[in-house]
Amino acid sequence: MKIAVLGSKNFDSLEYHIVDSFKHLQHEVFHIDISDITNFGYKYSYWIQKLSLKLDEKIFTKIAYKIIEQSPDLVVCTYRNINPITIKLIKQHLKNIPVVHLNPDAVTTFGDQQIFSSPYDIYFTKDTFIVDFMKNKMGLNTMYLPEAFNHRIHKPPAINNRLEHEKQVASDVVAFGTMYPYRSNVINNLIRANINVDLYGTSDKKFPNFEIQRRFKNEYITGARKSEVLYGAKIVFNNFHYAEVNCVNVKFFEIMGTGAFQICDYKSCIEEYSNIPPEQFTFKNYQQAVDLIKFYLDKPELRHEIANKQLNYFLENHTYDIRMQQLLNLL
Repeated sequence: MKIAVLGSKNFDSLEYHIVDSFKHLQHEVFHIDISDITNFGYKYSYWIQKLSLKLDEKIFTKIAYKIIEQSPDLVVCTYRNINPITIKLIKQHLKNIPVVHLNPDAVTTFGDQQIFSSPYDIYFTKDTFIVDFMKNKMGLNTMYLPEAFNHRIHKPPAINNRLEHEKQVASDVVAFGTMYPYRSNVINNLIRANINVDLYGTSDKKFPNFEIQRRFKNEYITGARKSEVLYGAKIVFNNFHYAEVNCVNVKFFEIMGTGAFQICDYKSCIEEYSNIPPEQFTFKNYQQAVDLIKFYLDKPELRHEIANKQLNYFLENHTYDIRMQQLLNLL
């Protein structure tokens, strides 16, 4: 099958991993990004849409015809700001070819709601709350598809002695990703409880918190380096965005894939995803988070046992290869 993917070409992005998986599933892939058509990248295209709808339509019309030229058997789109003209043109020229949208984000990321104005054949989303309102309120053909991890990228590092590696990394608790006020406040509660937290990723430039800022390692981790840091941390703390109604973030799967030990927010869907009872590694309030962290810090054997069980289970159930095959089966 020839599959066209419209989305980011950045390393470690969702699109990078689904393209990698489709290729490993022996499909031919045509991958196109906004930056292939214009010097404006995805982030800048947001402002193009706000300032000039005509320019936005021009850019996405070019993208549509690039996809049409390839005559794919399936089109998978991920960006939420794709101009509806793109999907309409593809559907007009490629009769009976499924065009689907794969939305990996929370309910707050729909932008100007372009995807609701686009005639996709199927809308895939990770949150059952989003599935419900799209399917039952708008009558859109919406299906549930959780996120996943790439076991060729998110994997334990080749290290023989895990305890020695933990000593080298020297982190009691690691959190990574983009910092924003909600996450900052949650992590501040850990710091106030005298828990040593190291932060990787992007700090909050708009509303900086000094105590949080000084914990940053000034490093954005991806690929092998991400695995090295997470695997070497005693605990990886993962607090989800408040708009993750009944879903988890992609970090949830990546952390499990690296073999790291994770403590995260409780969501009912975790009972579906995990072979470990959620109460062993999830919290419903910040005091539970503090108590769990302090309980596990001096219990390396128990942490490693749980992490290894989760790693093996997630390899069997939650890789992108498995998820993309599920997507194809649902078609």
